[in-house]
Amino acid sequence: MAPLQEETILFDPQNNKFCLLNRTASFIWKQLAAPTSPDALGTRICESFSGVAHENAVRDVSGALEEMRSLNFIAEESLPGGNR
Repeated sequence: MAPLQEETILFDPQNNKFCLLNRTASFIWKQLAAPTSPDALGTRICESFSGVAHENAVRDVSGALEEMRSLNFIAEESLPGGNR
């Protein structure tokens, strides 16, 4: 991982792939230092970015997480209480 202004570059050395995260995806990435849920991430986005509806934030978070999973940059964990 390398910060680049408001974006972040991820590098997967096993597959020799780079991924450029935009400002929102970079924010999500930084929030993943501790396990959390898409709903909690959506709430944090609403608190940090003006004019974002919670349901839109959760939808965008879910899409970003799925993309990061498909590129093997993150792995899904179960949180206490059965949340992901």
